[in-house]
Amino acid sequence: MDLSEQIRKKFAALSKGNASQIELLNDIISSWVIKIKDMYAIGIEVDESIKINESFSNISYFTHLFKIGNKEKYLLVLSSNNERLRNEFAGICAIFLENVLESGNKAEFQKNAIKWWENIKNLIGNEVVEKSVHSVLGELVTLYYLKKSECKNIKAENWTGPEGKSFDIQTEFMNYEVKSTIIKYKNTVTISSQYQLSSNNELSLIFAKFEEADGASLGKDVLCIDTILEKLAREDMDYGVLNNKVSKMGYKENSLIRRKKYRILELRKYHVDEDFPLINLSNLVNIRNKEHIVHISYKVDLTGLQFIPLDINKILSQ
Repeated sequence: MDLSEQIRKKFAALSKGNASQIELLNDIISSWVIKIKDMYAIGIEVDESIKINESFSNISYFTHLFKIGNKEKYLLVLSSNNERLRNEFAGICAIFLENVLESGNKAEFQKNAIKWWENIKNLIGNEVVEKSVHSVLGELVTLYYLKKSECKNIKAENWTGPEGKSFDIQTEFMNYEVKSTIIKYKNTVTISSQYQLSSNNELSLIFAKFEEADGASLGKDVLCIDTILEKLAREDMDYGVLNNKVSKMGYKENSLIRRKKYRILELRKYHVDEDFPLINLSNLVNIRNKEHIVHISYKVDLTGLQFIPLDINKILSQ
């Protein structure tokens, strides 16, 4: 019986919450077929220093502490919740375990565990849409800037963008909407509704420019989500609250995407006042039955509008 067929049979026989050991890898690494709630999975025992949390489509690849029999085991798990493609997933699991066998020893496999994940995504041909990491980074950098320079009492809870609130950052007297780009010479922002820049409080639009910095070392102008979260935590921001917000946006703890690096090029602040170009229902004239307009989305070219340049590099070096 080949390895993929062995895994298929174990998937079919297991009940929820149970595990069945895979004897083939015993000389290299302890491994099991596991049924976790509605997920089919294989898990191999790894060192607790290994932290992985990746996913695409219906497949997840993560480390977690499991109870196998009467003992707790720290496992690297490959899982899927697609019942219909259970047998096909068993084939992917077999490829994974064969890769462990080819590595020859546990240490060698652990060293390349994340590389295997990147290769298997390419093999399967997953259409991964890169999340807008720079957009989240722009909001977190703005939060950090405000904490250091303008609003010493600001808290993690004031970052309201992840909850889908009207503005990305809201305080008692000021609101902030943050727009980010990785196109160096782009000065255009999209206003997603007629209400996005309508505020009872004073409102500023923060415009952040980044460029990808893969391969660069982290420094005062090179950031990733994890590093800016650490900086915020050192400023007495509640890390648990921030981490939970980021995770709920799809940027899970220990995932590669939270370590994707960007260089911050520029940070501008525009006051949204009578001179800022706005569209809302109150300033639409000569339009009949405008109360029937339920949504407006438009782009604003910021070129030529007055702004305050924020010295973010000086702040991030502190």
